[in-house]
Amino acid sequence: MIRKNIFLALLTITIGFAGCEEEYTIGDFETDATLAPEARTDGPVAPSAIVASYDAFCDKVEINWMPTVRTTAYDVYKNGEILAAGLTDTFYVDTDAMTVDTEYMVYSLNANGGSETSVMTVGRMAATPPTPTNFIATDGAYEAKVDLTWDAVDFAQHYIVKRDGVVLSDAVIGTSFSDSDNAPTEATEYSLIAVSVCGVSIEVTTTGYCDPLIAFRFPFQENFEGFTLGALTSADQYGGFNPRFQFTDGPNANGSATIKDDNTKYIDLKTAAGKQSIQFVFPEVELLVGESYRISFDVKAPQTISLHMGVDKTGDGFMGKYVDDYLLPTKENTKNGNAYGVNIEGTGSWKTVSYEFPQTGAETQDNDPDAGTMGWTLGTIQEGQQRPIIQLQMWSKDGTYAIDNIKIELID
Repeated sequence: MIRKNIFLALLTITIGFAGCEEEYTIGDFETDATLAPEARTDGPVAPSAIVASYDAFCDKVEINWMPTVRTTAYDVYKNGEILAAGLTDTFYVDTDAMTVDTEYMVYSLNANGGSETSVMTVGRMAATPPTPTNFIATDGAYEAKVDLTWDAVDFAQHYIVKRDGVVLSDAVIGTSFSDSDNAPTEATEYSLIAVSVCGVSIEVTTTGYCDPLIAFRFPFQENFEGFTLGALTSADQYGGFNPRFQFTDGPNANGSATIKDDNTKYIDLKTAAGKQSIQFVFPEVELLVGESYRISFDVKAPQTISLHMGVDKTGDGFMGKYVDDYLLPTKENTKNGNAYGVNIEGTGSWKTVSYEFPQTGAETQDNDPDAGTMGWTLGTIQEGQQRPIIQLQMWSKDGTYAIDNIKIELID
């Protein structure tokens, strides 16, 4: 036992002397001066994510940006000229802002200089919106709604629409509104107000109404500049009725919006030289069984045209060719078995054509036949006649035809 204790004591002493044999202090080691980093002499990078407020305030524009490393200050420029220098914050408030688009740039700075470039942003101070223009309401164009349209107004964030002084919506975004909540059937005043954070515009008014007797109306108020074959196929643009052009003996024709004396637009259809006909077709008119209707339109044509009102019995989007398929009495063309349709005499001035249908009676090829003189009898739409094909066919090798205000309405 004594030997064991002596051995442990000697071992402890030996280990202690081994750990404390030599001591070192700071500076005892040699260093390589070539390994020391050199001080940077370049400036900082430019700030990113620069954002200037746009129409958010009536008395200022706020500019914000993300901080950059190795930066001690920021300079803000406005339209290329210094606006504020030596900023330590990452935002600036321009209290001398303008109500026009203004360019803002921010540069980073440190002891070595400034950033070479800066991202540019556009800001603008808000203002009270001007009075809206071209505020228009439809007059009897639809059976259960009134559509309102207007031009976009600068500074407007949204619009207020009223009917007879009662607010229909106080948060309209865009430049249109559809009044389908018990839309009025008599001329009614609608009001429009543009709204920004700075206030509201002067109120502007117009009148409009719906007509529950209108079954179909083609909106020639649309812009048809330079359309060609196949262009009239947009259900969105034409209220879901999807009108189309068809041609015989060639694919070419052209049309354009033209201004009449009363400043409304109508359609001009001009046949290409050597072509036989243009067919203006409305294939998706929806009628009610048991009801009678009236079709009317304005036309100015150099030569006779024909109105075809047939039934699509096969469902292929084209009318049957036989006289029994028609909703107005017409003769059969013995050459090909097709129906002639109702002829409309051409004239160099505008005239209105109007026929009630469906009618039965003496077949005709006369120009502008008078239903009373012909002894026609007015009936009602039967099963299978709810979706007739309405077609205006212009027969000419060369000529221009003007058509406006095609309308089908329920006979009250």
